[in-house]
Amino acid sequence: MPAMSRPWLLVLAGLLLVPWGAARGQFYDLDGAYRCLTAPDAACEQEQRDRPQPPPAPPSRPTLDRVIAKVRDKSVSPADMALLEKAAVANDPRAVEVLAWCRLNGIGGAPDPVAAYWLYRQAATLGVANARRNQIAVYESRLTPEERQQVLMRENAQ
Repeated sequence: MPAMSRPWLLVLAGLLLVPWGAARGQFYDLDGAYRCLTAPDAACEQEQRDRPQPPPAPPSRPTLDRVIAKVRDKSVSPADMALLEKAAVANDPRAVEVLAWCRLNGIGGAPDPVAAYWLYRQAATLGVANARRNQIAVYESRLTPEERQQVLMRENAQ
């Protein structure tokens, strides 16, 4: 036999080794799926109802970066605020600063400049740039005289 025809023998032997049932089953599934797409009938609808449904995808958990982006857009949800508050309690510097901004500007809730003042203080102790300056600005421009008195009394008690 010439050397050129030997590769064909290997290909033929390989085809004989492929199980016929597996290839046939795959063809049948594709044919059935194609038939249900082109000419659906009662059997196709019943097959769809009987087919087990995949489990629902788990809800995506917001990351701090996504929450910060939502703060910029002023579109935070209660879940976003909860994540931000949890991160701030854990002393994440960015979370503390962003939460202070939210409290000051009423993003995700009512404006609360006193809470913003204390959050900026916390951010300053965590080394956030300009946090101390922001705290002073809140004190000077956003707090009422009564709120300033309240802040000073708490500061003196500490």
